[in-house]
Amino acid sequence: MNIKDNQRTRLSKRMFQNAVLELLEEKGGIEKISVRELCERAELNRSTFYAHYAEPREVLSEAEEEILAETAAHIKRIGEQLTGGGKEFLSSFLRYVRDHDKVFHVLLVTAADPAFKSRFIQLSILNLFEHMQLTMDNEKQQYVYSYLLNGSFGILTQWIRSDYAAAVPELVDLLFTLNSSALSELVL
Repeated sequence: MNIKDNQRTRLSKRMFQNAVLELLEEKGGIEKISVRELCERAELNRSTFYAHYAEPREVLSEAEEEILAETAAHIKRIGEQLTGGGKEFLSSFLRYVRDHDKVFHVLLVTAADPAFKSRFIQLSILNLFEHMQLTMDNEKQQYVYSYLLNGSFGILTQWIRSDYAAAVPELVDLLFTLNSSALSELVL
């Protein structure tokens, strides 16, 4: 395969991914999206679709994998570049989510798939807590992380739903205050 074909393939796949996100935003679930609708939205033909995918769910899976990989790369960069601790790390992460609003709104709020939510939490929010270097016995740690992860994810999704009504520093302070209160009696 030559370079032109690779570029054409990448462009076609990107067009299908953008189309699936737009349709998810409108319809709320991948099961409601047909191949015909996806091709019409992407302005590509069905043979192009079937050259790369068997069903619309595969397009969504590919889009999810790409956003997780991009998010992981961003988290790695901020982990390497920032020296200001957890608040600076969280601020950078929240700005990243806000800057990629369309994708995160669709994947975490509008058409929230529990499997994607779980992978996103593991990748992003758990990474933040690992930067905080909490010290407690392992048995408690599993419960505490579950509580903190789900609560923090709830706040994140509410922030997205509100169209980012709270400023990033305000949300960072809220998350740190709530999580610090929850941890104050438990941390050894």
